[in-house]
Amino acid sequence: MDSKYTTILCVLLISVPLIQGFAVLRGKRCSCTKISPHLNVKAIAKLEVFPRSSSCENIEYIVTMKPFGAKRCVSPDLKEVKALLSGNNRFLKHIPVVKHQ
Repeated sequence: MDSKYTTILCVLLISVPLIQGFAVLRGKRCSCTKISPHLNVKAIAKLEVFPRSSSCENIEYIVTMKPFGAKRCVSPDLKEVKALLSGNNRFLKHIPVVKHQ
């Protein structure tokens, strides 16, 4: 009886490296599911821009707020976000814009 279990165990252990796994795409894995419609410029600590990736097909704009470090997803169409991205507004130059690769 023991040799039967030993044989089955050996066959399983030998066949494990031969089995190739594959990634299963389980939908979008975007960080931003809800986008904030407006933004308080005085409370912005930084803006992060995440490019499209294999897990998310959208470019994501995430703002970190000053008081507690809360993160919000914002629309790139907001005038405040456009001003931060352009870098032309002298009142917003102190806010860092981090563009991830």
